[in-house]
Amino acid sequence: MKRLTYALSIILALALTVHSQVLKVNVTLDPTNLPTDEVNKLADFPDKVEQYINSYEWVEDVYEYDVNCNVRIIIQSVQQKSHEKLYLAQFVITSESGEYFYDKTWEFPYDQGTPFSHFKGQFDPLTHFLDFYAYMILAGELDTNDYLKGNPLYEKARDIANRGQLSRYPRGWTYRMNLVFAITDARTRPLREIKPDFFEALYLLDEGKRGEAYAYAKKVLEGLKKVYKVQPNNLYLQYFFNSHYQELADLFRGHNADLNQLIEMDSRHRQAYRDVME
Repeated sequence: MKRLTYALSIILALALTVHSQVLKVNVTLDPTNLPTDEVNKLADFPDKVEQYINSYEWVEDVYEYDVNCNVRIIIQSVQQKSHEKLYLAQFVITSESGEYFYDKTWEFPYDQGTPFSHFKGQFDPLTHFLDFYAYMILAGELDTNDYLKGNPLYEKARDIANRGQLSRYPRGWTYRMNLVFAITDARTRPLREIKPDFFEALYLLDEGKRGEAYAYAKKVLEGLKKVYKVQPNNLYLQYFFNSHYQELADLFRGHNADLNQLIEMDSRHRQAYRDVME
């Protein structure tokens, strides 16, 4: 809905045309925990990750636009295990639309000659990990366009997590599987369902149509309340608040009753909501 409103004439003209969803990441590497000789061996690692992600057509869709993301990789340690060098890292990826994932335990073998290939037979804990979060980011992005449109990509991520759990490198993959389950769980569905309304509300607000924006924002609030009622500590709900609390405050500016409900659900950002009360 968000993209339909932004460029209705274009979408109508190209409705029968299939395009590629383009993921564009900017990668920074923090290897400060490693000795200098090991740091030097990772000099081209960020470029390899960027090339692997940015040059691939992840999904075909009628909504053609770049999904821009920032990635931070923090290398915690490296150790030699039999025939391979095994790295342990933290991984953070965020998108402009507010998708956010923080993974504390990425374990993968790597040397400077390691190929980054999308065409692999056996499980690869390096590139399959990148695939997993590419699909998670894009699934959330597609949800902003239309009702539960990200489902096929969440299924792809689930398949990767399952392979990871059964591989020689199972560390962290149970967490990732649970992450997919948490987002696609029925208790989270009301939040996913209102994402198109949320971005439609932001568009209308930006156009100066505050009354129309508020009508959509009320639908958003009802969806948030449904999730909070059955699972107050829902992880995806917390991610949503952390990414969008300021925009929620702008949408509900002056609507004190609504703002008080947001404070109840999202006490961490209570001051942002109180600042726009009248």
